Amino acid sequence: MYGSAPVVRRTQRGEARDERLRRRAADLFLERGYDGVSIDELIRDVGGSKASVYHFYGDKNGLFTAVMDDMLQDLALPLSRLDLEGLSLAEGLRTFATTLMAILLQPRHLAFQRLVVAEAQRRPAIGLSWYRNGPAATCELLRRFLAAQQGLGHIRPEVAPGPAAVLFHDMVVCTLLNRAMMTAGGGPTPEDVTETIEQGVRLTLGGIAP
Repeated sequence: MYGSAPVVRRTQRGEARDERLRRRAADLFLERGYDGVSIDELIRDVGGSKASVYHFYGDKNGLFTAVMDDMLQDLALPLSRLDLEGLSLAEGLRTFATTLMAILLQPRHLAFQRLVVAEAQRRPAIGLSWYRNGPAATCELLRRFLAAQQGLGHIRPEVAPGPAAVLFHDMVVCTLLNRAMMTAGGGPTPEDVTETIEQGVRLTLGGIAP
């Protein structure tokens, strides 16, 4: 519930229409940006009423926020289901990075991140949600894995798992994602991704392993 009106139960038909509305809104926001989408156009595409959209979402910004949260959860789902337990330190780092880059380099994610960058200054809540549920959550997942590995004696005791997780994350992600976002040189190839991940794993093992 994103608007301020009292809660009203939707019918099954209404729920299905709302799901179509959010899917269509997501596609249009990614394609055109926030300013290029209107509630009237969405209603013409999927049916329903403008009054219903404003009742449940408050306004276009409320709908945008809800749609952005939906997209973030969908994109993050493979990583949230990732189970690193039982893997060696090297295997865990490699699996984490491979899964993460498969998400980040999807065309839909690249469009999503461009949209976040474009709108975060005007709508700080969007940027904050992206950071908390994106990079911060991702690094926390890796931090827990590194802490468990440290408990097993596979990481030196003086290493702080939190900063180590951030450094590995950024070492693997930054150049590859920037190239993809800017389509520099056509973006990274699968070979570039594999090589970057392997270099990141080697450098990290050299810095934190006993």
